[in-house]
Amino acid sequence: MEHFKELKASKIFCDISEVDCQAMMFCFKTKFKVFKKHESIVKQGESVQDVVLIVKGAAIVENVDYLGNISVSMKLQAGDVYGVESAFVGDDVYQDSVIATERTLVLFMNKHNLITPCQNKCKRHDMVIRSLMQLVAERNTELTIKITHMAKKSIRDKLLSYLSYISNKEQSSYFTIPFNKTELANYLSVDRSAMSTELSKLRDEGILDFDKNEYHLLDKKGNNLSKIKNNLK
Repeated sequence: MEHFKELKASKIFCDISEVDCQAMMFCFKTKFKVFKKHESIVKQGESVQDVVLIVKGAAIVENVDYLGNISVSMKLQAGDVYGVESAFVGDDVYQDSVIATERTLVLFMNKHNLITPCQNKCKRHDMVIRSLMQLVAERNTELTIKITHMAKKSIRDKLLSYLSYISNKEQSSYFTIPFNKTELANYLSVDRSAMSTELSKLRDEGILDFDKNEYHLLDKKGNNLSKIKNNLK
């Protein structure tokens, strides 16, 4: 079936055979759609109809408040889903917008068909529901971690909290973050210009170095600073 290899990379369909996956496409009333960079996949305030799976590409999840302030909650990569929580708790509208950050292929799965066991009570549907519940738990963990970063008082502390977390997660002092500078500022809910100034200060102090979205956290003495740029290329 079309895009089966990409679907197998997601946690929802990783243990599903191609034959069963094909049957589930019909059962979930799915549809594929391609979005251009900066195009809205779902819009904040729209009626919740589907759970969204990123098949190829990437997108950010952002929320705009009454005053127009943008807050980014996460970056979705291939295999990630959005809208599971809304489907399970019965939200009428999407609480966020999902914006493609590059050309992105998306699979829309009808929320009612996805979370409601079919009449055949097939095991594959039960497997998908268990996978969705695991994704909800993981998403809640991610949001809890974000709150930890945002609870820091200064931009500097927020940056170091987030970058240290990614470094520990990747088990390396060299790592790539999923955000560009604007997205990172919106994720941490700080002013982009002020954040860029703080990043420059941290680099001047020998605490970290960076090139676009690639970072290197140095030890307290700033060792290996001369090697950073070569390693980031």
